[in-house]
Amino acid sequence: MSSVALQEEWSGKIAAWRDSGLSIAAWCREHTENYHRFLYWRKRLGMPVIQQAGRFVELELAAPPLALSCNGVDIHVSSGFDARLLGEILTVLKRV
Repeated sequence: MSSVALQEEWSGKIAAWRDSGLSIAAWCREHTENYHRFLYWRKRLGMPVIQQAGRFVELELAAPPLALSCNGVDIHVSSGFDARLLGEILTVLKRV
């Protein structure tokens, strides 16, 4: 393949990567291209490095479990517990 043909081929691949929104590594995996060869051609063709804006992801943190200890008995209660059942358990433990 001629040098001009290779340059055109890689220019097209780099444009496809930019349009994809994927990272270079992800794009190369998806298109079975060698990552380092991609970087070589991007540099050789003088393609500027475009920094993609970072994305924030909202995380919902679960409340830590509640730990109760009574008369040598340890109880660990996670969020969404059955309050009625816990009350019954504590009533039984008070009698012990």
